[in-house]
Amino acid sequence: MTESNVDKTVIIDSDESNLISVKLSAVNNKVRFSILEILRDNQKYNNINSRNPLYSREINEILLKSYKINITTQMLGQHMKKLIDANLVCEISIKKEVPNKVGKRTVKAYALKEDAFDDLFLDINFLSDELFTFFDLYDSNQKYHDDEHCVLTIFNGVDKGKTFKVRQDESVLIGRKADFDEGDLASFSILLDNSYDTVSNISKPHLRLFYKNDGWYIIDEASSNGTFIGDIEVPKGKATKLRPNSFLKLSRGVGGAVIYCSF
Repeated sequence: MTESNVDKTVIIDSDESNLISVKLSAVNNKVRFSILEILRDNQKYNNINSRNPLYSREINEILLKSYKINITTQMLGQHMKKLIDANLVCEISIKKEVPNKVGKRTVKAYALKEDAFDDLFLDINFLSDELFTFFDLYDSNQKYHDDEHCVLTIFNGVDKGKTFKVRQDESVLIGRKADFDEGDLASFSILLDNSYDTVSNISKPHLRLFYKNDGWYIIDEASSNGTFIGDIEVPKGKATKLRPNSFLKLSRGVGGAVIYCSF
């Protein structure tokens, strides 16, 4: 399969990659990260139907007591809006006894969304150091960002953190080490560890990435387990034009590779 297949271009319309960037940006802030930890701990052992949301006064009290963070209610509202826009937190109207008020009043309360971190490959009980690793990977990738290269960073598995800068005049093969023919390495190749066992090996490369005319393209080279942008599978044998800041999944689930493409 060659770059000539660009004439069969397919464009995958997926908002997931952009949403992941929005989530990473939203969480990469001391106050908002603390708020997420508070909401997580509040509902850690509850399911979505029995969780107890917290309203602004309660969140502010915990921020001050446990994190030594003192902000106004108005400022808290601005942070909550960013978390809601990033699809991490949901806003719920509840009846609650409010100090210095008679009877129950309707107030806005907040809870961590059950699927908040699914697309970041973390569960709701995420560990701080694991999430900070994602910040580091994202920030590291962005340091190499320019107008001439596609920057690839591996986000999971044994090769997590490895970053590659691909020039516009390079054609790149991506696959597992396994067994390969010398001819397959004529182009620049990214060889993933064999532990990514659902990724096709380099003797039948999983994926080809290249630049042509107006952008960056990938071709799934008839891989065994598919290539995905978000949850949408890329057609095999046809050039798919990438959008900036895309997350590629070479196979899904255990044994697959997640690669962040920035340009």
